[in-house]
Amino acid sequence: MDSYINVGNLNVINAELSNYCNSACPMCPRFDVELNLIKEITNNSHTSLKIIKDKIGSKVLSNLRRFYSCGVLGDGAMNPECVEIYDFVKTSGTPSTSLNTNGGLRNTDFWRALAGTGTRVTFAIDGLEDTNHLYRRNVKWDKLIENVQAFIGAGGKADWDFLVFKHNKHQVDEAEALSKKLGFKRFTKKETTRWDDFDSDGNWMQRESIQVGDYALEKVERETNASGLDATQKIKVNDTFKTRKINCWSYHNTKSEIYIAANGDVSPCCWLGDLKIHEAKNIIDDYKKININHTSLEEVLDGEFFRELARGIQGEQDAYRLQTCYHTCGVTNA
Repeated sequence: MDSYINVGNLNVINAELSNYCNSACPMCPRFDVELNLIKEITNNSHTSLKIIKDKIGSKVLSNLRRFYSCGVLGDGAMNPECVEIYDFVKTSGTPSTSLNTNGGLRNTDFWRALAGTGTRVTFAIDGLEDTNHLYRRNVKWDKLIENVQAFIGAGGKADWDFLVFKHNKHQVDEAEALSKKLGFKRFTKKETTRWDDFDSDGNWMQRESIQVGDYALEKVERETNASGLDATQKIKVNDTFKTRKINCWSYHNTKSEIYIAANGDVSPCCWLGDLKIHEAKNIIDDYKKININHTSLEEVLDGEFFRELARGIQGEQDAYRLQTCYHTCGVTNA
Protein backbone atom coordinates (compact mmCIF):
# COMPACT_ATOMS: atom_id res chain seq x y z
CA MET A 1 0.00 0.00 0.00
CA ASP A 2 1.20 3.50 -0.76
CA SER A 3 0.70 4.58 2.83
CA TYR A 4 -0.67 3.27 6.08
CA ILE A 5 -1.83 4.88 9.31
CA ASN A 6 0.12 8.03 10.20
CA VAL A 7 -0.46 11.24 12.14
CA GLY A 8 -1.45 13.01 8.93
CA ASN A 9 -4.39 10.75 8.15
CA LEU A 10 -5.25 9.53 11.66
CA ASN A 11 -8.92 10.17 12.41
CA VAL A 12 -9.99 7.60 15.04
CA ILE A 13 -8.34 6.67 18.35
CA ASN A 14 -9.40 3.86 20.66
CA ALA A 15 -7.58 4.53 23.93
CA GLU A 16 -7.66 1.89 26.64
CA LEU A 17 -7.83 4.33 29.54
CA SER A 18 -7.12 1.68 32.17
CA ASN A 19 -6.16 -1.98 32.55
CA TYR A 20 -7.95 -2.13 35.89
CA CYS A 21 -11.42 -3.64 36.06
CA ASN A 22 -14.03 -4.31 38.72
CA SER A 23 -15.43 -7.31 36.85
CA ALA A 24 -13.99 -10.75 36.09
CA CYS A 25 -15.53 -11.86 32.82
CA PRO A 26 -14.45 -15.45 32.14
CA MET A 27 -13.35 -14.92 28.53
CA CYS A 28 -11.56 -11.64 29.17
CA PRO A 29 -7.84 -11.71 28.22
CA ARG A 30 -7.14 -10.58 31.78
CA PHE A 31 -7.32 -14.29 32.56
CA ASP A 32 -5.56 -17.38 31.28
CA VAL A 33 -7.48 -20.46 30.14
CA GLU A 34 -7.70 -21.66 33.77
CA LEU A 35 -9.29 -18.29 34.72
CA ASN A 36 -6.23 -17.14 36.67
CA LEU A 37 -5.59 -13.40 36.57
CA ILE A 38 -2.52 -12.58 34.46
CA LYS A 39 -0.98 -10.19 36.98
CA GLU A 40 1.87 -8.83 34.86
CA ILE A 41 -0.49 -7.27 32.29
CA THR A 42 -3.35 -6.14 34.54
CA ASN A 43 -4.06 -3.63 37.31
CA ASN A 44 -0.89 -1.60 36.79
CA SER A 45 -1.61 1.14 34.20
CA HIS A 46 -3.86 4.08 33.44
CA THR A 47 -3.60 6.32 30.38
CA SER A 48 -2.99 9.65 32.06
CA LEU A 49 -4.35 13.05 31.10
CA LYS A 50 -0.73 14.20 30.79
CA ILE A 51 -0.02 11.53 28.17
CA ILE A 52 -3.17 12.51 26.25
CA LYS A 53 -2.06 16.15 26.31
CA ASP A 54 1.68 15.70 25.71
CA LYS A 55 1.87 12.67 23.41
CA ILE A 56 -1.35 13.03 21.42
CA GLY A 57 -2.20 16.69 21.88
CA SER A 58 -4.92 19.05 20.80
CA LYS A 59 -3.71 19.27 17.19
CA VAL A 60 -4.15 15.53 16.58
CA LEU A 61 -7.38 15.44 18.58
CA SER A 62 -8.85 18.31 16.55
CA ASN A 63 -8.41 16.24 13.37
CA LEU A 64 -10.15 13.17 14.78
CA ARG A 65 -13.72 12.32 14.02
CA ARG A 66 -13.94 9.89 16.94
CA PHE A 67 -12.19 9.16 20.23
CA TYR A 68 -13.39 6.17 22.23
CA SER A 69 -12.32 3.74 24.93
CA CYS A 70 -13.14 0.07 24.49
CA GLY A 71 -10.41 -1.68 26.42
CA VAL A 72 -8.93 -5.12 26.08
CA LEU A 73 -7.75 -5.60 29.66
CA GLY A 74 -9.67 -2.99 31.61
CA ASP A 75 -12.64 -0.66 31.92
CA GLY A 76 -11.96 2.98 31.05
CA ALA A 77 -14.21 4.21 33.83
CA MET A 78 -11.61 2.89 36.30
CA ASN A 79 -9.26 5.70 35.26
CA PRO A 80 -9.29 8.35 38.02
CA GLU A 81 -8.97 11.07 35.34
CA CYS A 82 -11.63 9.62 33.04
CA VAL A 83 -13.99 12.63 33.09
CA GLU A 84 -11.11 15.09 32.76
CA ILE A 85 -9.72 13.18 29.77
CA TYR A 86 -13.04 13.18 27.94
CA ASP A 87 -13.53 16.85 28.73
CA PHE A 88 -10.08 17.66 27.28
CA VAL A 89 -10.65 15.55 24.16
CA LYS A 90 -14.04 17.15 23.57
CA THR A 91 -12.81 20.71 24.06
CA SER A 92 -9.88 19.97 21.73
CA GLY A 93 -12.39 19.54 18.93
CA THR A 94 -13.09 15.82 18.62
CA PRO A 95 -16.79 15.70 17.71
CA SER A 96 -17.59 12.15 18.83
CA THR A 97 -16.48 10.57 22.11
CA SER A 98 -17.66 7.32 23.64
CA LEU A 99 -16.90 4.75 26.34
CA ASN A 100 -17.67 1.04 26.68
CA THR A 101 -18.17 -0.16 30.25
CA ASN A 102 -19.78 -2.81 32.40
CA GLY A 103 -21.38 0.06 34.33
CA GLY A 104 -21.01 -1.46 37.77
CA LEU A 105 -18.25 0.81 39.02
CA ARG A 106 -17.79 4.35 40.36
CA ASN A 107 -20.71 6.33 41.78
CA THR A 108 -23.63 8.33 40.45
CA ASP A 109 -21.69 11.62 40.68
CA PHE A 110 -19.12 10.21 38.25
CA TRP A 111 -21.76 9.13 35.74
CA ARG A 112 -23.54 12.48 35.89
CA ALA A 113 -20.22 14.26 35.32
CA LEU A 114 -19.39 12.01 32.36
CA ALA A 115 -22.80 12.77 30.86
CA GLY A 116 -21.86 16.43 31.07
CA THR A 117 -18.94 15.91 28.66
CA GLY A 118 -21.28 14.76 25.91
CA THR A 119 -19.68 11.32 25.83
CA ARG A 120 -21.87 8.46 24.64
CA VAL A 121 -21.69 5.31 26.78
CA THR A 122 -22.25 1.71 25.76
CA PHE A 123 -23.17 -0.39 28.79
CA ALA A 124 -22.33 -4.08 28.42
CA ILE A 125 -25.26 -5.77 30.18
CA ASP A 126 -25.60 -9.47 29.43
CA GLY A 127 -28.96 -10.39 30.84
CA LEU A 128 -31.19 -9.29 33.69
CA GLU A 129 -30.82 -9.26 37.46
CA ASP A 130 -30.63 -13.05 37.71
CA THR A 131 -28.19 -13.61 34.81
CA ASN A 132 -25.98 -10.58 34.11
CA HIS A 133 -23.49 -11.57 36.82
CA LEU A 134 -22.92 -15.03 35.29
CA TYR A 135 -20.65 -13.46 32.70
CA ARG A 136 -20.10 -9.96 34.16
CA ARG A 137 -18.85 -11.43 37.39
CA ASN A 138 -18.75 -9.06 40.40
CA VAL A 139 -21.09 -6.52 38.78
CA LYS A 140 -23.94 -5.76 41.19
CA TRP A 141 -27.27 -5.26 39.43
CA ASP A 142 -28.65 -2.57 41.75
CA LYS A 143 -25.50 -0.45 41.45
CA LEU A 144 -25.42 -0.91 37.69
CA ILE A 145 -29.01 0.27 37.25
CA GLU A 146 -28.43 3.17 39.64
CA ASN A 147 -25.44 4.30 37.53
CA VAL A 148 -27.37 3.90 34.28
CA GLN A 149 -30.23 5.99 35.61
CA ALA A 150 -27.83 8.69 36.85
CA PHE A 151 -26.11 8.91 33.45
CA ILE A 152 -29.28 8.95 31.37
CA GLY A 153 -31.02 11.21 33.88
CA ALA A 154 -28.23 13.77 33.46
CA GLY A 155 -28.82 13.85 29.71
CA GLY A 156 -26.31 11.17 28.73
CA LYS A 157 -26.87 9.13 25.58
CA ALA A 158 -26.55 5.41 26.31
CA ASP A 159 -26.59 2.16 24.36
CA TRP A 160 -27.07 -1.39 25.68
CA ASP A 161 -24.90 -4.23 24.33
CA PHE A 162 -26.21 -7.70 25.18
CA LEU A 163 -23.95 -10.75 24.76
CA VAL A 164 -26.13 -13.79 24.08
CA PHE A 165 -25.38 -17.10 25.77
CA LYS A 166 -27.55 -20.17 26.30
CA HIS A 167 -28.34 -19.00 29.84
CA ASN A 168 -29.72 -15.60 28.82
CA LYS A 169 -31.04 -15.98 25.25
CA HIS A 170 -34.61 -16.25 26.56
CA GLN A 171 -34.28 -12.78 28.11
CA VAL A 172 -33.40 -10.78 25.01
CA ASP A 173 -36.90 -9.40 24.41
CA GLU A 174 -37.42 -8.54 28.07
CA ALA A 175 -34.02 -6.82 28.22
CA GLU A 176 -34.79 -4.79 25.12
CA ALA A 177 -38.08 -3.68 26.65
CA LEU A 178 -36.24 -2.64 29.82
CA SER A 179 -33.70 -0.71 27.76
CA LYS A 180 -36.50 1.37 26.25
CA LYS A 181 -38.07 1.96 29.66
CA LEU A 182 -34.73 3.17 31.08
CA GLY A 183 -34.11 5.51 28.14
CA PHE A 184 -31.36 3.74 26.20
CA LYS A 185 -31.00 4.99 22.63
CA ARG A 186 -30.09 1.62 21.16
CA PHE A 187 -30.21 -2.07 22.10
CA THR A 188 -27.86 -4.50 20.35
CA LYS A 189 -27.65 -8.23 20.82
CA LYS A 190 -24.50 -10.02 19.75
CA GLU A 191 -22.41 -13.11 20.33
CA THR A 192 -18.92 -13.01 21.74
CA THR A 193 -16.18 -13.91 19.27
CA ARG A 194 -13.97 -15.25 22.06
CA TRP A 195 -15.10 -18.87 21.92
CA ASP A 196 -12.76 -19.53 19.00
CA ASP A 197 -9.42 -17.77 18.81
CA PHE A 198 -5.70 -18.09 18.28
CA ASP A 199 -3.49 -18.51 21.31
CA SER A 200 -0.23 -16.59 21.68
CA ASP A 201 1.63 -19.24 19.67
CA GLY A 202 -0.78 -18.98 16.74
CA ASN A 203 -2.59 -22.25 17.46
CA TRP A 204 -6.32 -22.37 16.75
CA MET A 205 -8.52 -22.93 19.79
CA GLN A 206 -12.22 -23.86 19.63
CA ARG A 207 -14.54 -24.10 22.62
CA GLU A 208 -18.21 -24.87 23.13
CA SER A 209 -18.39 -24.08 26.84
CA ILE A 210 -16.35 -22.73 29.74
CA GLN A 211 -16.65 -23.99 33.29
CA VAL A 212 -16.90 -21.16 35.80
CA GLY A 213 -17.11 -22.43 39.36
CA ASP A 214 -20.30 -24.44 39.68
CA TYR A 215 -21.82 -23.44 36.33
CA ALA A 216 -20.84 -23.53 32.66
CA LEU A 217 -21.06 -20.77 30.08
CA GLU A 218 -22.35 -22.25 26.84
CA LYS A 219 -22.52 -20.64 23.43
CA VAL A 220 -25.64 -20.50 21.33
CA GLU A 221 -25.79 -22.52 18.14
CA ARG A 222 -24.11 -20.88 15.18
CA GLU A 223 -25.74 -20.37 11.84
CA THR A 224 -24.11 -22.28 9.03
CA ASN A 225 -23.70 -21.33 5.40
CA ALA A 226 -24.91 -23.29 2.39
CA SER A 227 -21.88 -25.57 2.42
CA GLY A 228 -22.60 -26.58 6.01
CA LEU A 229 -19.51 -24.81 7.34
CA ASP A 230 -19.54 -22.01 9.86
CA ALA A 231 -17.70 -18.83 8.90
CA THR A 232 -14.50 -19.82 10.72
CA GLN A 233 -14.31 -23.22 9.07
CA LYS A 234 -14.89 -21.65 5.67
CA ILE A 235 -11.96 -19.30 6.21
CA LYS A 236 -9.70 -22.18 7.18
CA VAL A 237 -10.74 -24.24 4.15
CA ASN A 238 -10.37 -21.26 1.80
CA ASP A 239 -6.57 -21.23 1.67
CA THR A 240 -5.89 -17.56 0.94
CA PHE A 241 -3.64 -16.78 3.89
CA LYS A 242 -0.60 -15.96 1.74
CA THR A 243 -2.20 -15.01 -1.54
CA ARG A 244 -4.60 -12.11 -0.93
CA LYS A 245 -4.37 -8.68 0.62
CA ILE A 246 -5.83 -8.18 4.09
CA ASN A 247 -8.90 -5.94 4.19
CA CYS A 248 -7.61 -4.00 7.24
CA TRP A 249 -10.59 -2.41 9.00
CA SER A 250 -8.37 0.06 10.85
CA TYR A 251 -7.25 1.52 7.51
CA HIS A 252 -10.32 1.17 5.35
CA ASN A 253 -12.12 3.59 3.03
CA THR A 254 -11.85 6.90 4.90
CA LYS A 255 -11.04 5.45 8.33
CA SER A 256 -7.53 5.51 9.79
CA GLU A 257 -7.55 4.21 13.36
CA ILE A 258 -5.13 3.24 16.11
CA TYR A 259 -5.43 1.52 19.48
CA ILE A 260 -3.44 2.79 22.46
CA ALA A 261 -3.19 0.29 25.31
CA ALA A 262 -3.18 1.44 28.93
CA ASN A 263 0.54 0.59 29.12
CA GLY A 264 1.22 2.93 26.18
CA ASP A 265 1.73 0.36 23.41
CA VAL A 266 0.32 1.46 20.05
CA SER A 267 -1.17 -0.85 17.42
CA PRO A 268 -3.77 -0.54 14.65
CA CYS A 269 -6.55 -2.19 16.65
CA CYS A 270 -7.57 -3.84 19.90
CA TRP A 271 -7.69 -7.31 18.30
CA LEU A 272 -3.92 -7.57 18.71
CA GLY A 273 -4.40 -7.28 22.48
CA ASP A 274 -1.31 -7.20 24.67
CA LEU A 275 1.63 -7.00 22.27
CA LYS A 276 3.99 -8.87 24.58
CA ILE A 277 1.73 -11.92 24.47
CA HIS A 278 0.18 -11.68 21.02
CA GLU A 279 1.73 -13.15 17.89
CA ALA A 280 2.71 -9.57 16.98
CA LYS A 281 5.69 -10.01 19.32
CA ASN A 282 7.41 -11.74 16.40
CA ILE A 283 7.77 -8.45 14.53
CA ILE A 284 8.63 -6.20 17.48
CA ASP A 285 12.31 -5.68 18.29
CA ASP A 286 12.08 -2.82 20.79
CA TYR A 287 8.90 -2.20 22.77
CA LYS A 288 9.96 1.34 23.69
CA LYS A 289 9.71 2.25 20.00
CA ILE A 290 6.01 1.33 19.90
CA ASN A 291 5.10 2.90 23.24
CA ILE A 292 3.98 6.54 23.58
CA ASN A 293 5.39 6.73 27.08
CA HIS A 294 8.85 6.54 25.46
CA THR A 295 8.37 7.53 21.80
CA SER A 296 6.34 10.20 20.02
CA LEU A 297 3.15 9.09 18.32
CA GLU A 298 4.51 10.20 14.95
CA GLU A 299 7.65 8.10 15.37
CA VAL A 300 5.61 5.06 16.45
CA LEU A 301 3.38 5.25 13.39
CA ASP A 302 6.33 5.83 11.06
CA GLY A 303 8.36 3.09 12.73
CA GLU A 304 9.32 -0.46 11.81
CA PHE A 305 6.38 -2.16 13.55
CA PHE A 306 3.72 -0.33 11.54
CA ARG A 307 5.78 -0.74 8.35
CA GLU A 308 5.95 -4.51 8.90
CA LEU A 309 2.24 -4.67 9.62
CA ALA A 310 1.56 -2.83 6.36
CA ARG A 311 3.80 -5.21 4.41
CA GLY A 312 1.97 -8.22 5.86
CA ILE A 313 -1.42 -6.68 5.12
CA GLN A 314 -0.32 -5.99 1.56
CA GLY A 315 0.81 -9.59 1.17
CA GLU A 316 4.44 -8.95 0.28
CA GLN A 317 6.20 -12.24 -0.29
CA ASP A 318 8.74 -12.06 2.53
CA ALA A 319 6.47 -10.27 5.04
CA TYR A 320 5.28 -11.74 8.35
CA ARG A 321 1.49 -11.91 8.23
CA LEU A 322 -0.47 -11.92 11.49
CA GLN A 323 -3.14 -14.59 11.70
CA THR A 324 -5.34 -12.21 13.70
CA CYS A 325 -5.38 -9.75 10.79
CA TYR A 326 -6.37 -12.51 8.39
CA HIS A 327 -8.97 -14.09 10.66
CA THR A 328 -10.56 -10.87 11.95
CA CYS A 329 -10.62 -8.57 8.93
CA GLY A 330 -10.46 -11.13 6.13
CA VAL A 331 -9.04 -10.68 2.67
CA THR A 332 -9.96 -8.69 -0.41
CA ASN A 333 -11.56 -10.36 -3.42
CA ALA A 334 -8.65 -9.46 -5.68
